[in-house]
Amino acid sequence: MAPETRKEPMPPSLAPELDYVADLARAWASGVAGTVPPPAGLDPAALGRLLNAQPAMQTLAASVAPEALGPGGARELALAAEVARRRTGLMLLELERILPALADAGCRPVVLKGAALALTVYPRPEERWFVDLDLWVPREQVAAARGALEGRGYRLSQPDLARRYYRRHHFHEIMISDQGACVEIHWALTLPDSVYRHDLDRLDAGATPRALGQARLRVPSAVDQVLHGVLQSVAGGFGDLRRILDLHRLEATLEDRDREVLVERALAANLGTALWLHHRLRADLLGAAMPAVVDRGCRPPASLIRTLEDLRVGEVCLGWRPPYFEGYTRLLHWLCTPRALRPREVGRYLWPGEADLLVAGLDPGRRLAPGLWSRLWVERVMTALRLAGRLTRTPV
Repeated sequence: MAPETRKEPMPPSLAPELDYVADLARAWASGVAGTVPPPAGLDPAALGRLLNAQPAMQTLAASVAPEALGPGGARELALAAEVARRRTGLMLLELERILPALADAGCRPVVLKGAALALTVYPRPEERWFVDLDLWVPREQVAAARGALEGRGYRLSQPDLARRYYRRHHFHEIMISDQGACVEIHWALTLPDSVYRHDLDRLDAGATPRALGQARLRVPSAVDQVLHGVLQSVAGGFGDLRRILDLHRLEATLEDRDREVLVERALAANLGTALWLHHRLRADLLGAAMPAVVDRGCRPPASLIRTLEDLRVGEVCLGWRPPYFEGYTRLLHWLCTPRALRPREVGRYLWPGEADLLVAGLDPGRRLAPGLWSRLWVERVMTALRLAGRLTRTPV
């Protein structure tokens, strides 16, 4: 195993409810059996709302002490967790159902994110919540994969948007079954003009086969799963505790050489700072030490670390949402971008392109009302000014 650096203390949080979620996460990470007693001053209703909005609820629910929520809240949490577990089981059954059709169409998809993690690193698949199935195939196989799914009762979600936006400016298209199951067919893992990258050749070459009932699937290597989780964290403002729990499970499978490759690939993909922050959150929230090779290879400047600490990213990960969360997410993206590329990213934000207009509901294929584009531009300028003011205390 690689040598590890000193553990960092967890910073003080906003409220007992966030502290309790952190306690639950640490207990889960340490394999502590039983429930976790609540701290003094905890508000059961506030905790219930926090857990209900927490994507990691399904993983943490078994550790919640009934007295933390009261009888009614405990019953509601147990029901929500059971519904989530059953959905996970149903989605895995759906994956088993569609895989043979994809194989018959000549596709060997790599299963991404929740389903792959549930099947590879969690002790029981039902511990990992996910709502859709994410499959990667080479771009030239997308049409074949789409046709295979259509033969199993799927249809494109918003086909006009798929044609105008997803196929031109995104990296997947969305399909919905007659029963409401959702499958995303990926041909990449990053937007075409993203500052970040994911090596698709290595994703494909490193995927390993696995049985799922009578079907066969391929899952990414642990290194690819870590890097994809980092991409997801950046996109979501590091607001999903599941990504940190995933990292903790994946870290247990890595050897020294894997971590060296992880750092090498993260730096090549412009994800060095984001990978470091991902591990720093694991250290702060779960009490697990950061691998020395990650700290040595990806540690950002001290001024940037102070800025990230000031932004209280750990509390956001636990469930706190600061004002202007969309702007907060954008700010974290800029901070995780290599310094030399930040002006490019700020400029792209301030001068929206066709993809941004489509996301905002404006159609560049038609004549635009000047007021609509101007409103979008003004909103972004105001957001950028607020973010600039947020950073004045700490240089980066």
